[in-house]
Amino acid sequence: MDFVNTMLVTLPQPTGFWESILNAFKGINGTYILAVIFIAILVRVVFSFVDILNKKVSMKSNEINAKMKPELDAIKEKYQNDPTKMKQKTDEVYKKYQFNVMGSCLPMLVMLVLQTVVFLTLWNSLQTVSNYNIASQYNEMKNIYANVLVVNKEIDEDSITFEEGNTVEIKLGYKEQEGKNVRGVIYTVYTNKEEPNAGQEYFVPYKTDWTNREVFDLISQYVLEPEPEEPPADGELATAAEEDENAYVPQEYKPNGFSEQIKTQAEKLVKDYYLTTQEGFLWIKNIYKPDAPQSPLFTESEIGNYLSKYYSADEKADESKYKLEGKIFNSVTAGINAQELGSNGYYILTILAVAFSVLSLWLSNLMMRRKDQPKQKQSIAMYIIMPLIFGLFTFMYTSLFAIYLVVGQLATLATTPLTTWIVKMWTKNSDKKKKEKDVIEVDYRRK
Repeated sequence: MDFVNTMLVTLPQPTGFWESILNAFKGINGTYILAVIFIAILVRVVFSFVDILNKKVSMKSNEINAKMKPELDAIKEKYQNDPTKMKQKTDEVYKKYQFNVMGSCLPMLVMLVLQTVVFLTLWNSLQTVSNYNIASQYNEMKNIYANVLVVNKEIDEDSITFEEGNTVEIKLGYKEQEGKNVRGVIYTVYTNKEEPNAGQEYFVPYKTDWTNREVFDLISQYVLEPEPEEPPADGELATAAEEDENAYVPQEYKPNGFSEQIKTQAEKLVKDYYLTTQEGFLWIKNIYKPDAPQSPLFTESEIGNYLSKYYSADEKADESKYKLEGKIFNSVTAGINAQELGSNGYYILTILAVAFSVLSLWLSNLMMRRKDQPKQKQSIAMYIIMPLIFGLFTFMYTSLFAIYLVVGQLATLATTPLTTWIVKMWTKNSDKKKKEKDVIEVDYRRK
């Protein structure tokens, strides 16, 4: 298989409903944070209207249940040994109070389905966006590293001989070529440390369509000293060559006198790029990773998992056979000390998500409960189930989704008093109109 003219990884930006909103916001302000906060508030406002209807039906259902309870308790007591008769009498009571079990549960089911759909689709979109941004950041770090290492080849081709005291300085920049500003690597070779102004400046256009083979060729030729290997058994090497004539063989290690300097500067430029492009929020250093006491730097396994989603079938076969991505990763990130970066978080978002979830459930039940209303067992279960789900998702996945959950719960706490007041006023007006209608009907019958 020929991979020479094929870029190993292309990173198309994620598309979709939520992704489009997120990318639009990032295009405006450069970060996803405001987009996530906006979406959390918008979703809460939209669900408030459904919540009002749900609470209205629930409040009405609870009132009817309170009225039916004495009669239903009497029926259970009287017909406890006759299930058929008990069901018949229970249905009569339901009919008497015009109570429909399905009708009372339908708004709650609709609310639950909508919330689940939004929850899962938004979680998936935010995780996809996070993985893409991590992979994209690393991909550019790999580009920087490879473009700097190419300086070795340029020096070799220009036959610049290294002598004791010679230095090379490298930076990324732009140079005007044919009326256009072209991005590239600017390197200056100084023939003597005592003469800093005597350096010759060179320019190499920036390349982005690297294959992993090309990158690893540069690393194996100018960075990695080969490890000693045991000599193959007789005929083993020849057999391998016969089986795969197109087997990939990295370049031999042949550094020039500038290679160590170039390697050091490549690592520094990669580190500078990482630190300047890392997106954080408050105490979180990397919003694309969980708010947890782990390094904000992505790991080799994460990069492998994220980039593999963008490989073609041939690219996957090439990576599976030679595993170049992991070898390249170690060289690209060699200048970044993960321990110096500190912890990405401290589970604060997880604690807040669980606490706000419990608080919002408690506040909603408190404001909706009537004195004559019996406590509902399912509400107690919700105090455990929903906070547990929120805790797990904030604990395991991207901080972006954790921020969404926390902001959403805060918005719920803020809107609960208003939605409850609207429901109570709505119910009060409905009851008032019903009483007025009953009075008119009674007066009519008397006439």
